[in-house]
Amino acid sequence: MSGLLKAAASGLLLLALSATLSAQEAPPQVPAPVPLQVVQDHRLAPFAFRDQQGNAQGLIIDIWRLIAAKQQVPLQVELMDWPDTISRVQNTPGLIHGGLLLSPERRKTLAFSAPLFELRTAIFIHTKKLAGAIDIGDLQAMPLGVVAGAYEQEYLLSHYETQPLKLYQNSELLVQAAIAGEVDAFVADYPVGMYYLDRYTTPDKFRVLTVLYRRSLHAAVARDNTALLAKINTAIGAISAEEMTALQQKWVNHKEVRVFNWSALLLVALVLIALTAAGLLLQTRSLNRKVSRQRAQLREHEQQMALLTDNMTDWVWKIDARNRYSYLSPSVHKLLGYQPQELLGQPMEVVLHASERERALAEFQHVMRNAKRYGTTGVRDSVARYGLQHKNGELVWTEAAVRMFFNAEGEFAGAQGSSRDIRERKEAEDIIRQSVSTDALTRLPNRRQLNEQLQKAMAACGRHHQYAALVFIDIDNFRYINDNYGHDQGDLLLQEIAQRLLTHLRPGDSLARFGGDEFVLVVEQLGQDAGTAERLAQEFGEQLLALFTRDFVLINQRCKVSTSIGIALFNGEERSASTLLKFADSAMNQAKAAGRNRCVIHSTHTKG
Repeated sequence: MSGLLKAAASGLLLLALSATLSAQEAPPQVPAPVPLQVVQDHRLAPFAFRDQQGNAQGLIIDIWRLIAAKQQVPLQVELMDWPDTISRVQNTPGLIHGGLLLSPERRKTLAFSAPLFELRTAIFIHTKKLAGAIDIGDLQAMPLGVVAGAYEQEYLLSHYETQPLKLYQNSELLVQAAIAGEVDAFVADYPVGMYYLDRYTTPDKFRVLTVLYRRSLHAAVARDNTALLAKINTAIGAISAEEMTALQQKWVNHKEVRVFNWSALLLVALVLIALTAAGLLLQTRSLNRKVSRQRAQLREHEQQMALLTDNMTDWVWKIDARNRYSYLSPSVHKLLGYQPQELLGQPMEVVLHASERERALAEFQHVMRNAKRYGTTGVRDSVARYGLQHKNGELVWTEAAVRMFFNAEGEFAGAQGSSRDIRERKEAEDIIRQSVSTDALTRLPNRRQLNEQLQKAMAACGRHHQYAALVFIDIDNFRYINDNYGHDQGDLLLQEIAQRLLTHLRPGDSLARFGGDEFVLVVEQLGQDAGTAERLAQEFGEQLLALFTRDFVLINQRCKVSTSIGIALFNGEERSASTLLKFADSAMNQAKAAGRNRCVIHSTHTKG
């Protein structure tokens, strides 16, 4: 019996030891990361919207994707109507509102994060119907379209109590209603309004009456969720200025792919063009066969065509094989100020603007050479833009639909076409293009335009064997200005610095705001000798430092500001613009490390 007891005891001991070893060897269970749950308006392009596949896209969405990637957690995004987004966050623990404006009313139920980015909200008005409007006071008698529950509604009710409002479910429906004529004026965030105007009409149909306000966009959680808010603020603080700028520039010109079957539309258009061309060909052949028998009918037809061209706005023209005008419709007088007889027999370039003449003639010669080279016969159709010169010297932008004729040997036999005034469209396009390449605060070129200017300067140095300099300027202790005088005064200081730097530019130099408190200059034509270029660049840097010896005035107080400057010389041999920027930034950091308020030249092109 004692032997059996000893065996049983030994077995129990082995089982206990085995369980202990198994427990030690088993890996600990790692809990799955908690995803970020974000809600946002689904019709707030280019900030938040669904693409054709139903996926969430936009600037706000990309910011949260970056935050989730930095925290190494999953991201769940839910898009819905704007009023529902706020109520969902108020009533659902752990839910995050992707981005909205802060207000006293919303503070009662929500807690707001640090700023994500600044937003401008504007009043858009119908260009023709409200041509005489100057400010919001001219809109008192008419309803102003706004999104229901949006901050714009709260702001207008607080500041313009008597202004009638008409509410819409979201920004896309708001802009569509304005285009349809339900309202002649509406309030929207500037990028959102421009996006939907560009999608559903042309932006020149509406213009900005005034910027209503500038405010920062914040994330938000339920008011008592302080732990989640602290986590969000930490994540926002980890986003660098360069990362945020890259995201904003990505979506400035972003356009959602429209849900149209463009292939089908193109096919229909081609069929219609083919049918039209075939019909015109048959008609032409028929008229040629009957011309001898139906002269009277032909004269009547010519009279009808004359009546049409006399009253149309497009200018119809025809040139012969020598590029001289053989026909001009009377509408040329409305477009260019000439009577048709003044231009008959004149070469076509007589109406080309001086700035366009070289390009237009080069394109024409290129077409002629290709026609001879490839044996082009028959006709060749094209559409192009040309800058023409009005009789009074004014530049008139036109879009021309041109049909060119070639004989059996591929020689040019003449052309005909119609030209349309597109000045309003061109002006709207230029305004949009300018907003993309200009810094909103200082009105200087931004980083995107700086890169273009730097590439041109590098190419010019290579062609002319000249040195140039990239000058990187960083304001010393700028955070002290913001902390002690406020960010508004900091912005005013940046504007004054920009104006002071502009006064020192030489002809051909360019200045841009690189970001934050950093400015960059491209200084060209420093000579062909490295030593001379270095001396001139050093003198230029010292002159810039001298600009900051004069005090600035903030809140009626004198304020001393200094700057650290880094300079990189180049002569067209450098590999990339980014390499030059790194050299100049490195030199600027050396200037700061040496005590600030000084200029350092990068050693790549210095003597020795």
